[in-house]
Amino acid sequence: MLTEIVTRALSQLTGSALNGDGIKGQFQYAYASDDGQFVAILTHDMTTYVVDLNAQRYFAECGGSPRGFAGHVLEMEGAATRSHPWPAANDLFDLDMDGDDLSWRQCPGLRHASANNRSVESRAA
Repeated sequence: MLTEIVTRALSQLTGSALNGDGIKGQFQYAYASDDGQFVAILTHDMTTYVVDLNAQRYFAECGGSPRGFAGHVLEMEGAATRSHPWPAANDLFDLDMDGDDLSWRQCPGLRHASANNRSVESRAA
């Protein structure tokens, strides 16, 4: 089930229709909210992309690593505003998906071009 949700999120994020095999190597790990609406994906460049599957939108968070969802609140580890190149291991903060303080962007529409091998980092930022 999580693989299917993450595949949908990555497809929306990259604008390319992906399958389960197409997501291998695209990210470090991912979490989904209990209702499956939100997916947090940590990529290899240490950026967390959060995708709202219902609204087809996303935002990028560079200040930490996801630790899971509690409802629609994403629990993060790291500094919310980073002054040091690497976040401290125990600094925790929350991101409320239903709040107004997130900078959501619209996901690109699915494209039928041969862009299936592009990574999340090269397409979403």
